[in-house]
Amino acid sequence: MADDKRSQSPMDKVWNLFTSLKLAITLIIIMAVASIFGTVIEQNQPIEKYRQFYSDATIRMLDALNLFDMYHSWWFLLLLVLFTVNLSCCTLDRLPRVVKVVRNPKTRLDDGLEKTLPLVDRWKKKGSLQAWAEKYAEVVGGAVGKPLVTQNSETLHLYAERGVVSRFGVYVTHLSIIIIFIGAIIGNVFGFKGYANIVEGQSVRSIPTRGGSRPVDLGFEVRCNRFAVSFYTDQFGNPTQQPKEYASDLSVIENGREVLRKKIVVNDPLQYKGVWFYQSSYGPAGGASARVRVSSANGGPVADLSFHAGQQVEIPGYGTITGVDYQQDYRGFGPALLVVLKKPGGQATEFWLLQGRPDSDRQRQDPYFLSFGGLSQAYYTGLQVARDPGVNVVWLGCALMVLGIIIAFFMSHQRVWVRLTPAADGRVEVVLAGSASRNRLAFERKFEKIQDDLKALAV
Repeated sequence: MADDKRSQSPMDKVWNLFTSLKLAITLIIIMAVASIFGTVIEQNQPIEKYRQFYSDATIRMLDALNLFDMYHSWWFLLLLVLFTVNLSCCTLDRLPRVVKVVRNPKTRLDDGLEKTLPLVDRWKKKGSLQAWAEKYAEVVGGAVGKPLVTQNSETLHLYAERGVVSRFGVYVTHLSIIIIFIGAIIGNVFGFKGYANIVEGQSVRSIPTRGGSRPVDLGFEVRCNRFAVSFYTDQFGNPTQQPKEYASDLSVIENGREVLRKKIVVNDPLQYKGVWFYQSSYGPAGGASARVRVSSANGGPVADLSFHAGQQVEIPGYGTITGVDYQQDYRGFGPALLVVLKKPGGQATEFWLLQGRPDSDRQRQDPYFLSFGGLSQAYYTGLQVARDPGVNVVWLGCALMVLGIIIAFFMSHQRVWVRLTPAADGRVEVVLAGSASRNRLAFERKFEKIQDDLKALAV
């Protein structure tokens, strides 16, 4: 044995390595441990989110190990390739033996084969060999399948089988895993995943990706027309800070025109040319702005203003207005804005504008009165952008896996032999044998039924 190992060529050693079960188990354990890290550490999140949980030193270490985008890392890709090659080699190494067994079954029940079979029975019958062979062939054909009849000297052999395809169930499963891994490799190499923050009214064309040397050019633009968020309310009906639903109204712009528009929410993405846009996050884009309407004493509109906190805005022919404070519920009157009004050559006046009472400022009895229309907050929508050209290959592998599991676990290769030999006393010696690759208890019941039917036959 030692001489055989020393005489192996380098190619033989490589082949033996990749057909080794130890290599498969080792790779599975490593990928399982890596997947635990990939589950514990959220993948492909913005760096700001990681800073909430990890220190800068930890972030640098995890980023160096590609643990923030583990499934697109070079070392995980190497594991996928090694396991795919290992499983392929194992399949190619063992499949020819199964094909040989299927293509060249043992149709004759000799003494050596009989000793290896779990179910064997024998009895004797009066009559001719050919007559019993015809009767037994009919019974076996109805229970298992049309038997193959062969003759060896004076001995007749009947052989029938069913479910031979079950022998290949495990290899269909192997093939499905290989296809799934090939799909994952295609997605790893040719796909990408990144994030984009788009402010309302703006668009993006390129997507930065984690670990990528340069942003990915989509070949088209994605514009956020509008972002909307609604919040849960407390027991008093006031909105809380917990979002109930948020959605983005997106448009795809290609060659200067809108080719697709869709409102997306969580778990309902936009897809265009193989690129998926998932609603991931959102945030305020700058500070909120207050909306104030200037009206004449008779109620006619004069101007609509929008300004940020501390920003001084001019009202032509009247003065300037500055927003200095905001309260969600001012003295039980609801949302209110504190403004400072300064007229030319006059003193600055400070007063509250109530959103729920648009005519409350009339009490100043000025030529103009002001009404507060609420706050406007511009948001950005956070989109997770992904392209995976291998996803259809993965789905094909999943379909094959289901088929392979059905074949492997719900089908059984059943074989039945009948040997008819002239006995010395002039009768016919009958030997019935059978085996099944799985679900042997059910096959034993079928075998007993065949026994009873054959023994009950009369000439």
